[in-house]
Amino acid sequence: MRLRDAFGVGLALVVGGILAIPLAIPRLAATKGVTVGGAGWCATGLCLADVKAPAVLGLTAAHLAIDWDRTVRVVDAVVALRGSGATGGGAHGVVLGGLTGWVREVDVDGLTVRDAPLPSLSGELLPERHLRGTEVTVDGDVTDATLDTPYGRVHVRAAPAPGGLAMDADAERVTLPASVLGEAVTVPAVHAHGTYADHVWSGTVGALALDIPAVVDVTAGTATLTLVDVPLADLYQALGDVVPEATRAHIDGTASGVVTLSNSGLVRISVDKPAIDGFRVTGLVDDRLHDQFTYATRDADGNPVSRDAGPALPGWTPLDRIGALLPAAVIAAEDSTFATHPGYDLKSMLDAAGENEALGRVKRGGSTLTQQLAKNLYLDGTRTYVRKLRELLYAVNLEDELGKRGILETYLNIVEFGPGIYGAAAASDRYFLKSPAGLLPEEAAWLASVLPGPTAAWKQQYLRDRPNRTRVDAILDNMLGLPKEERERAKGRAIHFVR
Repeated sequence: MRLRDAFGVGLALVVGGILAIPLAIPRLAATKGVTVGGAGWCATGLCLADVKAPAVLGLTAAHLAIDWDRTVRVVDAVVALRGSGATGGGAHGVVLGGLTGWVREVDVDGLTVRDAPLPSLSGELLPERHLRGTEVTVDGDVTDATLDTPYGRVHVRAAPAPGGLAMDADAERVTLPASVLGEAVTVPAVHAHGTYADHVWSGTVGALALDIPAVVDVTAGTATLTLVDVPLADLYQALGDVVPEATRAHIDGTASGVVTLSNSGLVRISVDKPAIDGFRVTGLVDDRLHDQFTYATRDADGNPVSRDAGPALPGWTPLDRIGALLPAAVIAAEDSTFATHPGYDLKSMLDAAGENEALGRVKRGGSTLTQQLAKNLYLDGTRTYVRKLRELLYAVNLEDELGKRGILETYLNIVEFGPGIYGAAAASDRYFLKSPAGLLPEEAAWLASVLPGPTAAWKQQYLRDRPNRTRVDAILDNMLGLPKEERERAKGRAIHFVR
């Protein structure tokens, strides 16, 4: 499953599943003596195949579709009126005189199946039609079906409404399949009610009221939904208990985007033109970060331990005493838009998710420094879309609570630089026997380079005395405020670790 927009997940699955209704009805249904070898939904309504009605008239058809606007479309049909010499109107080339008439690509406006031969193709469309299939019924104009979808079972009831189609749907649960970014996740039952008319879905999904332009092509198995200013709080609430922070936080802001669902055996979801506006979160982060706090880490052997940190404790290094080089190197390595983003970089997240899905493995995270700080302080390291959604709430709250300087200072004091090595002061001392402010540019760049995999860097670079100069030089090239002459000198100097 290609899932590129975390905000659209719950909404796209529920609304898209409803609008796509059934893509297939179980074989063998019957109505008033007319047998149908197969049936399925098509672009216009209910498509029937291998139609035979020997009890009423000699009718066989390769294809017959019952449209929602009460029109029957017959393709490649043979009509043999038994015992009747009547002739009928020849609209669209229909010839009913004689025993056999070949009909091709004909729209028949109204058709009544009675107990007598039809003198003409006119009248009301099957007012007594009753189709039965496994967990599917069609009574007149009302369809009732229970569908097994890739995301769980959905019960749908559909009936004509003024200018469109009225639908109710209940999803017993919605399951996001496992992907390269995590295990399968199940969200709670959802009820939806609304009308699809003139390419617009109007109704409710759970507590969320929607009025969404939508284009559904059931033949192609696609649905395209245009989301405009959907409240982020409602999208988070739709995910239920899988994002517990949503019930504790106050969430402002809206999301927009064009969500496309396609079904070619496996449903895929993509989001184009995503946008988030006015995103603000309060209520998750408290003022203990300004004093003293505890967070989960690992010891040198990789065992989970808790660590106390904060400006009130010894060992904390204020940003002014860290110096300019290490912050510049970390920003260059991990988050070039740190100074301007609101805690997240939507484009970077989507690009990373798309690349990871295409590769079938996690190569990029797309997280900002603020998101990394949120993960380190409040969450574990599991790579899942749900963790990303939770991380996002904390990150946006941290931007308000700490500001850019506070985020950078806290990050540099708690982040892991190697097994059991936490914070800029410990890392500078362990690797170079210096304070952070005394680092050379190449030393600061190397410390920043290890952040994606500090344990691996310890084993493969530090213990072997083989620093990755390609990565270090790339970081030096992107360090803001570093003069060109100093950058070139740093590239030419060897990196000397202290044992």
